[in-house]
Amino acid sequence: MDFYDRKNALLKTLEYSEYKVYKEKFWRAGQMDMVNHQTGKKTRLLFEDYAFDLGFTDNDFSQNSLRRASR
Repeated sequence: MDFYDRKNALLKTLEYSEYKVYKEKFWRAGQMDMVNHQTGKKTRLLFEDYAFDLGFTDNDFSQNSLRRASR
């Protein structure tokens, strides 16, 4: 995935890899690599053990609920 700055110059590229399937239907990347083409810096995120069906509801993500959780 490419990201561009306000001058429409290539800023960053995000690459997903190391895909695994969870619960026989959810494909998730185990590794994400971001390259900043303007600074030369790189970031790698590694994910393990995605969790599904944790019992959250839409209300758990309301503005008020998220405000309370951040305190």
